[in-house]
Amino acid sequence: MLLAAVLVGEITGLALARTLTPNPAGSAAPAAPAVVAAPASVPDSAVGGIQARPAAALVDASRDAVAVSANAARVRKSVATGRPATQPASPARSTTTAAKTSTTAQAKTSSPSYRGRNRVWIPALGMNRAVSPFPCSRTRPPDNLTYRWGCAGRNNVYLMGHSYSVFKPLHDAYVGGRLKKGMKVIYADGAGRVHAYSVIWWRVVKPTTAASWAWAAQSRPSMTLQTCAGARSESRLMVRLVQVG
Repeated sequence: MLLAAVLVGEITGLALARTLTPNPAGSAAPAAPAVVAAPASVPDSAVGGIQARPAAALVDASRDAVAVSANAARVRKSVATGRPATQPASPARSTTTAAKTSTTAQAKTSSPSYRGRNRVWIPALGMNRAVSPFPCSRTRPPDNLTYRWGCAGRNNVYLMGHSYSVFKPLHDAYVGGRLKKGMKVIYADGAGRVHAYSVIWWRVVKPTTAASWAWAAQSRPSMTLQTCAGARSESRLMVRLVQVG
């Protein structure tokens, strides 16, 4: 053991002497690590379009080097003491977690919310309209508004509007082939209850009592959309939906 102690002392002394011995005259001193300054601008053609790292990236690299050095010191200490070294939290992992949290919060914030009274939304057509009552006893023609017709039976939310104005997006979607089964319509009634409906079919009919099935009572919560169709608005487009939410 005495011999081992002597050997350890000699090895340590040699290491210290090599570290502290000055450079002989005429020899160049070790060059300090070069600090690369970020260029003010880099042309697009530089290195095949690959841009040099900005100054912020150099600062991050310097911090990473310090972190690696600190971790190495912890490992040496753990070997000497026999205790496990504690590792600091990974900055990259923390950054990734924060980014995921931010993305989730943004998605929740940007999700649509429908609230109100007497209002209809058709998101696929960009429609967001107030709904006015149209009593079954009214004889005056409809104005340029979206109406809920009072003649419709139970379980049938009957909305109608002119094809040249308030229901033009619906008319144009039919003519252009963009009216699809499954298209969603959101409706808020007079009490503020909001429900979603889905298109199941549509028909073009003449404006006669033969189309009374369109405003008849339904066996399940449903909706009917009515607007004009035809070159001279001589027909009616009837779109039937069922409640899905």
